[in-house]
Amino acid sequence: MTLFAVLAALALTGFSLSWSSLPAQSGNTGSAEVTALISEEDLLAVSSDEGSMVFYEITATIDGEGFLRQSGRITDGSFPISEVLAYNSLEPGGHIVSVTLKDLESGAVGRREVEIFIDASNGTLWSSGGVRISPDCPVRAFGYVSLSWNVYVPAGEEIPQGAYALFDRATDVVREGWLTSEESDEGVVYYYADVSVSGLEKGRYRFTVAALQGEDVVASSSSSIGLLESWDIWGDDADETTTLIRPIASGHEIRELERAGGLGDRNSVMADFWTRRDPNPATRKNEYLDMYLLKLDKISRCFSTTGIRGINTDRGVVYAKMGEPDIVQDFPFELGYYPYITWDYFTPSLSLSFVDQDGYGFYEMVEGWDTVDRAFNAREEWSQ
Repeated sequence: MTLFAVLAALALTGFSLSWSSLPAQSGNTGSAEVTALISEEDLLAVSSDEGSMVFYEITATIDGEGFLRQSGRITDGSFPISEVLAYNSLEPGGHIVSVTLKDLESGAVGRREVEIFIDASNGTLWSSGGVRISPDCPVRAFGYVSLSWNVYVPAGEEIPQGAYALFDRATDVVREGWLTSEESDEGVVYYYADVSVSGLEKGRYRFTVAALQGEDVVASSSSSIGLLESWDIWGDDADETTTLIRPIASGHEIRELERAGGLGDRNSVMADFWTRRDPNPATRKNEYLDMYLLKLDKISRCFSTTGIRGINTDRGVVYAKMGEPDIVQDFPFELGYYPYITWDYFTPSLSLSFVDQDGYGFYEMVEGWDTVDRAFNAREEWSQ
């Protein structure tokens, strides 16, 4: 069995690389795509007239040659960022791709390296393309992801049956099933499947697809996928949803959710809740909802302390309301003072202080909540 296209992900901190390739057929050259996935932690965001922005540059070489450069200027809410580097006319064999990411604001530089493979297909060996997952960036752990894959079938061979399995980090199978197939006139079989990821925990998973003739695997491919926390913001658990939306909900909206008679009613209440905040109702995408889910990710990651969820901390509530501060200053060791942090927002103007009086990382806000609420309401009215 020969794998003529491989999709491999590097489990590294910072930005990561994945790749896919197509084989060189009948003496021709092959091609490959290398994808750099950039996370929020890789770049320093700065304020501009267009909002919070990041500025970066990617450079790459293959086998020490073929210098590529791509620059980016992206809003801070667009993470994760996916940059695709395309390589054509590649000879069969292994190739080393080196990728450098530079944060143009801080000057920080990160480097990654990956070996890609181009195989040769002469029409007599089993081969396949790389399995593709859509969307190809970290997705919420609800709904479906789509798989697509193609297999080059040697002349005279029967069309194999396609199957998939999704493995967690412990290599346990959490999803499995059969692929739908479609044959072309050129001896290529295309396989498809929509796979539910609802109910899975956040983390890194790996899809493996295989073409089977009886019990024999004649071709296979693998690719990894990152799942983000799903967050129950639809009312499946009324108490959980209330906790998550309380910072941005009115008292009337909270009571409306509490009075809802059952799951269907709660889902309907929350659908209306998010629709009212959708800045572009004519499109399928709700930018406000997507941004709030990203806020919940960061709140959980950055503000949770022992025994206290991030959304239940003062900083977590402020972040849910106001988002990323324009200026953050940390004062952990000033003589005569408890450790404290200050957050400053420019529009509307808001300055806050958070003090850790016990030394355990639990920061309490000094200012009153009416100050924050006025700024939040002003921002909501301004953005509508």
